[in-house]
Amino acid sequence: MRRLDFSKLICSRRSTKRDLVVAMVAARILQPKPKLATTLWWTDTTLPETLDVTDASEDDLYDAMDWLLERQGGIENKLADRHLKNDALALYDLTSSYFEGQTCPLAALGHNRDGKKGKLQVNYGLLTNRKGIPVSVSIFEGNTGDPKTLMPQSKSREELA
Repeated sequence: MRRLDFSKLICSRRSTKRDLVVAMVAARILQPKPKLATTLWWTDTTLPETLDVTDASEDDLYDAMDWLLERQGGIENKLADRHLKNDALALYDLTSSYFEGQTCPLAALGHNRDGKKGKLQVNYGLLTNRKGIPVSVSIFEGNTGDPKTLMPQSKSREELA
């Protein structure tokens, strides 16, 4: 994460929310768990001290995720600057995930790639460089047709490059 200058990719200025995001990503890599379980796991590791997030609660982690979502465009700008230079080739893929629940506002019936007929789903598109390094991700309603997902994402990325 240090070699990639990951924390500055998230935000150029240090803040508690940036530290929490970095800690959550590190925790996801080391010991993938839900947010509450992550804060409980932190009592058994030196990660919180190392990243200065020892007092973080589950609510703090959710607040940091909301803060991160607000920064998505800026982060994608930085990624595009790093990985899509000089009219570089960009690759795009769309996939979907189905839901067992009923409460996701983007979940809808659509072309289900998982073969789970009658299940609600969301679609998500991933834009990468030719090496597969992610530059951008977008989420779409589950009933959005594939052709309608590329142009919104590529137009927003044209502004980035």
